[in-house]
Amino acid sequence: MNNYSYNKKILFCVLILLFATGIYAQKFTVKAPSIVAVNSKFQIVYTVENAKVESLMPPLFSDFTVIAGPAQSFSSYNVNGNVTESVSFTYFVQATKEGIFEIPAAEVKLPDGTSMKSEKISIEVIKDAPKSGTQTNIQSGDISADDLFLKMEFNRQSIYKGEPVILTIKLYSHDVPVTAVRSFKMPTLAGFDTQQLQVPANESTFRQQKYNNRIYNVVVLGRLMLYPLRAGEIRLDQAEADVKIQIQQQSRSNDIFDMFMGPSYKTITKILKSPTVLLNIKDFPAGAPTSFNGATGNFTMNAKIDKTSGMANQPISYSITIAGTGNFKQVNEPLVVFPDKFDKYDPKVKDNTSPSNAGNSGSKKFDYVIIPRSAGEFDIPPVTFSYFDTQKGAYVTLKSDPIHLSIEKDPNSANHQPITSQPLVTGKRVEHLGNDILFIQTGALTLKPIGYVFFGSARFWLLLTVIIVCFVIACFVLRKVTKNRQNTALMRNKKANKVAVNRLKQSAKYLKANNRTAFYEEVSKAVWGYLGDKLNMQSSELSRDNVQEKLSAQNVPQEIIDSLIAVIDNCEYARYAPGSNREGMEEAYNEAVKAISKLENLF
Repeated sequence: MNNYSYNKKILFCVLILLFATGIYAQKFTVKAPSIVAVNSKFQIVYTVENAKVESLMPPLFSDFTVIAGPAQSFSSYNVNGNVTESVSFTYFVQATKEGIFEIPAAEVKLPDGTSMKSEKISIEVIKDAPKSGTQTNIQSGDISADDLFLKMEFNRQSIYKGEPVILTIKLYSHDVPVTAVRSFKMPTLAGFDTQQLQVPANESTFRQQKYNNRIYNVVVLGRLMLYPLRAGEIRLDQAEADVKIQIQQQSRSNDIFDMFMGPSYKTITKILKSPTVLLNIKDFPAGAPTSFNGATGNFTMNAKIDKTSGMANQPISYSITIAGTGNFKQVNEPLVVFPDKFDKYDPKVKDNTSPSNAGNSGSKKFDYVIIPRSAGEFDIPPVTFSYFDTQKGAYVTLKSDPIHLSIEKDPNSANHQPITSQPLVTGKRVEHLGNDILFIQTGALTLKPIGYVFFGSARFWLLLTVIIVCFVIACFVLRKVTKNRQNTALMRNKKANKVAVNRLKQSAKYLKANNRTAFYEEVSKAVWGYLGDKLNMQSSELSRDNVQEKLSAQNVPQEIIDSLIAVIDNCEYARYAPGSNREGMEEAYNEAVKAISKLENLF
């Protein structure tokens, strides 16, 4: 009993120690810009968390001039009961020459005699080009396109069809005081399947970056994963941002108020548009394997079964896992051929992927439940999966090992016979129990003259005529239906309104749930899909200009065209802009319904 109590005390002390260590984890970090201009002044900040510092041994700033420091400051904050205390040492430094310089690690001594070291840092110093615009031009709001611009960037330039590529839209500012981004609109991405990516916190605020041998303050406004749906040239139209800039007003030389109070500032708005980008998407080479379904990247495949022997009528678990990096959107259920005497259920798909620079990384698992219904020896043949390796520029086919199963007879099968439907009346003739007394017929009798023959009678010819007429009508209707179905444009036109209504019903559910991102995406898909079906346009052809041209050719009033384009623009803007209220969502829904209804009434 004493040993038990002693062990409990030890366990309690260990838990307390681990808990305390988790809360008060000690850290020594350094923060500094990665690139600066010659003669510019900047800060290098060393921070110690959850530790008392006895002394700081700074590194040698041999390639820089220390203007002041270290300035010491303390801070403390509480997150969910976890208290973090820190002390910071800030050095004010000036770069004096060009080059890439390394600053060694700093070291702090702690009261218990131990020490901690920071990481080494590398800083690039360049000769920054002067601003393109003069101070007078900036004060007048005339800002050079080299000092403030919007740019679309891709993580790779050579792309195959279906290969993931990351699109990043950045705002570049060279000594232009941008105070806010009021609105931001992504380009129209017809010809691509898209996946929105989360922008890290350190990229969603301005940070310094080298571009064209100049230092810019750069912020990421949006990032998407694009999956090209077709090969050939695809042009992305402009991204657009509405930014606020704070500029200094020109002072009046004789104004005493300006002399004492200093310069005054005003905020102006500037609309920036990125250049269009032309992407050349490469097609897959000839000779694709039969098991290829459009997947691109680098994958592995593994097939597993929980047991290779068992009894009939007992379930068996079989799974296929495809792991790697690439376009998992095209990784579909592989073709698995199970024995005829096995019951197979649709697989349960587990998608465990996350975005990366090369697409989505992780795995996709297909879990099957199969039930053998008879005893015997059975084989599950190898499963094949093919993908296109974009690095090698070649197809790769993966093949699993065959699996042999030994199934024994179910000993309880006699007590569990399958239920089959039996006829309510057997083929046995009815036996008369006595010929002297028979059952009396009740109800009305149908009598016909003796010798009456239906064939050749008036009723026969009338019925035959009706059958022939019905047959001719059925052939005519069937021929018309077949002709209409072969007319893809007509079928899409007829189903356009139905498809749009279904999408709008789904968007109404998102509206009720106040899921604004899904709501605007569904409304946008409804309008684009409706226009594509009505105008018989492929998704790669859908753009504002093409839609306006097609509608104008159909003599659609300009008012209706403008309302449709306005709905699309509002949805695109709302998907990426800061959150809008519910009234805005309801207005967008009503405008989409009105625009589609007006166009539907025309044709």
